[in-house]
Parts: sequence; C-alpha cells; structure tokens
Amino acid sequence: MSASVHGTKKNKNVTLFESSNIAGGRCRSFFEKKLNIEIDNGNHLVFSANENFYELCKIISSTDKIVTLPPKLDFFDSDKNLTWCLDLKEIKILKFILGKINLIPDTNIFDYTSLLKFLFVSQRKTVLELVENSKIYKTFWEPLTLGVMNTSSSLASAKVLSNVLKKTIFKGHKFCNIYQPSKNWNDTVINPCISFLKRKGTKINFKQRLKSLEIENNIVKKLYFESQNIELDENDKLVLAIPPSNLSRLFPNLKLPTKYNSILNIHYKTPAKLKKKFTKNIIGFINSLSQWIFIKKEYLSVTVSNANHFNNLESDKIAEIVWKEICRYLNINLPITKYQVVKEKKATIIQSPENFKLISQINNLPKNLRISGDWTQINLPCTIEGSILSGKKAVND
Repeated sequence: MSASVHGTKKNKNVTLFESSNIAGGRCRSFFEKKLNIEIDNGNHLVFSANENFYELCKIISSTDKIVTLPPKLDFFDSDKNLTWCLDLKEIKILKFILGKINLIPDTNIFDYTSLLKFLFVSQRKTVLELVENSKIYKTFWEPLTLGVMNTSSSLASAKVLSNVLKKTIFKGHKFCNIYQPSKNWNDTVINPCISFLKRKGTKINFKQRLKSLEIENNIVKKLYFESQNIELDENDKLVLAIPPSNLSRLFPNLKLPTKYNSILNIHYKTPAKLKKKFTKNIIGFINSLSQWIFIKKEYLSVTVSNANHFNNLESDKIAEIVWKEICRYLNINLPITKYQVVKEKKATIIQSPENFKLISQINNLPKNLRISGDWTQINLPCTIEGSILSGKKAVND
C-alpha cells in the first residue's frame, strides 16, 4: 500500500509513503537465502502492446534492460505428452484460408472462429459463456484467461479479455512481442523508478502504514500514520495506491470487491546442465498444476494463477508435484533441486463483470483524493500495464 502527496502548482514536491519496507509490490525481486540467488517475487507476461509500460521504461532510462521475445507461445499438454507452438506472427486471415498455418494439435481452422466472438462483447458476459463449446477452449482460451486475468473463465470478464485481444492479436503480431527483464524486475523497473524519483527530489518513506484520514468539507485535511501525522495544504493532491480491502477500511461506505485470487510461484534453482535442456524461454502447461514456466538465468520459475485451492496445501507437496511435471516435459527423471514456494494470497481481485461494475460506480471520494492500482482500470486486467496507467491518470487528473 502506498500513499503519495503532490504539492501545489508552485511547489510540485512529491512525498511518498509506503507501508512495507520495500518497493515494488508484486513486481519486485529479492535475495532468496535458501537458494542463495536473487529471484523475482512473481512472473509477468508483458506484451509490446503495453505502451504505458514501455513509456515508463523510457522515462526511467531502463529500456536497455528489457529482453524482447518473439510473439510465440509454446505449450505442453501433460496428459497427451504433446508440445506445440502458437506463433502469433503467423495468425493471418489468408494463411487461415489457405490452411498454411501451424494449428494446435487436433484442431482445424474452423475451431478458431471463436476469436470472432470477442469482437463485440456484452459487459455482463464471462469468457466461459462465450467460448465454452470451442474446441480450443482447453488448449487456448482457458490458459490465456488464467495467464492474463488470474481468474477462471467461468468468472472472468469477456469484455476485458476482448480489450486485450483487440490491443494484441487483433492488432497484429508487432503488438504481441513479449517483454521480459534482462536480469530481474528490480533491475528493469523498481530500482530505476526509485532512482528517478530521488533525482526529482521525491522523499520516500518506508514502513509508513496509513491508519486513517481526516476529512473536512469533502477535502482530506490530515493523514494519520503509525509513527507520524501529516497535514495537507489546501491545494495538495493525495494519491492512494491501495487494494480494495484497504480502501474499504478507510471508506467503509464504499461498495468494493471483497474476494481475491492468489498466485502461486515455485522457484527452482537450476544447475547449468539442467538449464541446457530447455530450448524455450516460456512454456505454457496444459492439464497440469503448472501453468507457465519461465526459464531464468539461474532458476526455473513456475506460475499457477487462480490458485486459491492451493493456499492450504503444504509447500513441499506443491514443489514435488510441479517438479514431476517438469521432469515429464523434459522426459527425464531427476531428484528435486532446491526450491522456494511463494504464495501471493491476495494477488488480484476476481476480475468478473460484477466486480468491474462495482469499481466503475465508485464516487463521492474527497475532491483532493485520487486512487490508483491495477484493479482501478475497468477496461484492462490487473497487470503492470493497468497499474502504470492508473498512476498516470491519478497524477494528471
């Protein structure tokens, strides 16, 4: 949770208050003592369509710390022991018509007409309602929905997924390249952001949890932190980058989403001999507990979205199951390497039509208050792009 205070037009100083002792939220890296390496807290699929992400990297001078991968999605079906590549560069109407495109196994070009259903979508529809009967539901729509929205297709907003498709696949392969950090997310985003803010004179205060606000005449006048109180000038602007649960604590009369989905990440330290066996950078898993595997420099990082049902499962058990799936993919049998399991139990809100409707109806906030955070952007999923855009809007509003 973060709060920032922006000064008047004459005094543009910004003061930032962060409730934790580190910056970055879900987009951070840290030194993992158990593995003796620095790892990313979680994984993020950032597409070249994410213009706000790239604009931020230009502002903080970190575009040289981005690796651009081609617009290819590699998959492994654990049940059928099949692998295939969905090359988004090849998805063109003429190639479909002529049958000159590599399709998902056991499908034909007519199975992909389900894409057209996302051209015009009702705000009330879920992804499942649109494509439940599609032959590529299990091999394309379900993993795409989970990866993009961290929500099951039975609940996920079809309208928001439609917006993603219109910015990526429907727009062309040039918007489907995949951005990844050359080292880690701290090096690409978080540390450059902090350095940029400090150069601009921003004061950053860590371990400052906001307890309450004092509001007078619909203006926030005072901030109460655990160790200090801050009075706001008449023209100061307050931006709160907080999840709905914390916003509800400050404004109990607001109707906000109350249910969240967790994201599970399992990080395995990777000996050089094992890493050589991977020829892909990112692999999507079907019919398995694992969903996406990211091949890092010193470790493998596995992501499981919509993972609430694993919150109470022992970490050792999770790591063993996933390791067996990795071995099956490689067609080898190796003893499990060192690992660390990270459970982000409130990673995102459930991104359903009902929750996006609640967010769109937020009103009656104090005049000098703006809220930001990935969940506030009702036309985008809860991602880095949405988070950056929300901050941009909050500051410019």
